[in-house]
This record gives sequence, C-alpha cells and structure tokens, in this order.
Amino acid sequence: MRSKTIRIFLKDADQEGVKIAELSNSVALVFVVPRRELSFVKTRKELATPAFYMLFDDERTSVYIGECDNFAERVGDHEASKDFWQWAVICVSQSGSLNKATVRYLEYYAIQKAIEINRFAMQNRNSRNENSLHEFDQAAALDYFADIELLTATLGYNVFEPRKDESKAEAEPVQKPVSHDQRPYDTIVSPCSGDGFQTAFVEHNAWWAVRIGKPAMSKLKYVALYEAAPISAIRAYAKITQIEPMPDEPGRYKIHHDGTVQYLSQPVVLGENTNLSLQGSRYYRLSDIIASNTIGELTNKALGTNFAG
Repeated sequence: MRSKTIRIFLKDADQEGVKIAELSNSVALVFVVPRRELSFVKTRKELATPAFYMLFDDERTSVYIGECDNFAERVGDHEASKDFWQWAVICVSQSGSLNKATVRYLEYYAIQKAIEINRFAMQNRNSRNENSLHEFDQAAALDYFADIELLTATLGYNVFEPRKDESKAEAEPVQKPVSHDQRPYDTIVSPCSGDGFQTAFVEHNAWWAVRIGKPAMSKLKYVALYEAAPISAIRAYAKITQIEPMPDEPGRYKIHHDGTVQYLSQPVVLGENTNLSLQGSRYYRLSDIIASNTIGELTNKALGTNFAG
C-alpha cells in the first residue's frame, strides 16, 4: 500500500471549529462544520454541489447519513427538524465529479456499512434502496469512498472503522436511535480551556456564549465545565440561578450560578476514549456525573452505550 498525505486546514486556527481535509492524489474533499458555525456553509461553493454527508452528536455515538444536490440548502431542514446533531461532516469532490446517482449510491453503501460495523446508533428512520449505477461508475464511487473513510477516520469520525474485537462486536446488540430531548437530564456540561474556569466560572459566577436547545432550557438545574487538556476532566459544578440570552450572539446564552462551586470528590476524566472529548455542550444527570470516573462511563449511563474506560 502506497503512502498518502493528508492536509487539514483549521479555519481560525480553532481545533473545535471548521476543518477542511484533503488527500493526496484524490478528488475527495471533506468539510467538518460545527452546528454553531453553519453560516460558513453558504460561503463555500463546493458545499452547493452534490454531497454525501453525515451528522454526528457531540458524544460521537449517533449518526445520520444522507445525500443531497446542495448541502447549503439541505442543512436548513436538518437544523429545523433534528436536535441530536452538533457536527456535520460533508464529503464533496474537488473536481465536481459527483452527481445525484453517485451520492445516492454512496449514501446507500455508507448506511449498510455503518449498520454492519455498529459503532454508532443510526438516526436514519428509513434505509435507502440500492440504486442502479453502472459498474464502472460503481467502482469509481467505491474508490472515492475509500478515500473518504481514511479522511473521516483521521478527523476522528470513525463510523466506518471495523472494531478490533470482531467477536465482541457480533455479540453486541444494535443500538437504537437516541432522542436527546427525551433523555432525563438536569445538568449542562460545557467545554472550557485556558483560564476560563477560574476567571469566568469561579470569579464571575457564570459561563457564557453557550448554545442551548430550547427543549433543554426548562430542564437545566446545574452547570458544569469540562476542562480541556492538560486537565481533560469535569471537576466541578454549580446550581443555576438564571439563564439569559446574549444580545449580540443569537442562539447563545449566559448561565449564572449561585456562587457556590461544588468540587467533585472524583473528577470525571477523559480516559482512553479520546474521541469523547467534549467539543460542545452536553446534557447529563448530575447524579450520573457524580457516580462516574470517566467520560466513557458517563456516556454509557446517559446513552446506554458500552464504551470501555
């Protein structure tokens, strides 16, 4: 197997922001766009072409797989009708060689492979029937898909990566789609970095610029922070006293707490599943946070998954 070079561009030099990835000697081009930055989609002409795409939740446990003629137009429907996702991974062609028949075939193939591997809970309600594609075009589509597999896995979205322990994978039941709005939760956990924990959460009794779904607003009683590396853990929480909209940032809120920061006797550390690192806010039960040692364990309690460590 020949070596390949992957180039990843970080918009605004932000690891949690927009990423664009390409592969040497390939037409494959992958965009990773957080839900909070969907306005970026309309700035790129590549995203107004036929695309095969995936929508992921923050926990990287659920996925919706789709295809479209124009992602910039299609994503509006998903923003209005689907609450679970926070990340869009859009796969297009640098040469513009993808067409409707090809992306429909890629969608079908990807859904079947994702179900077979069973790493993620599928959010698709209906399975796409295989469409007729000339064998020459089918072979080209599968070559393209192989490049997409490599790019998406490198970016941390390993939905098509076979499990290392196949016997264990066969014994695991297929996970059912999870609706985040129906889960019991009372705590929002937001990622922070640098001195944000001390200067904002501790000294100002608040955390701000947080995106909160409307269905979650009335359920939230506590706020906690996941501190990024080198800490990589949830260490403390506080009781929410007020949530107010930020006037200059539509869709984002400032969370005030009562000033009594409660430190966990056992911080909830990232553990071995680095893909579970928080890149956006998540909702949990405080009792589950207190009873967990790792993010994987906390995710299992919240979503019924089976992450180790």
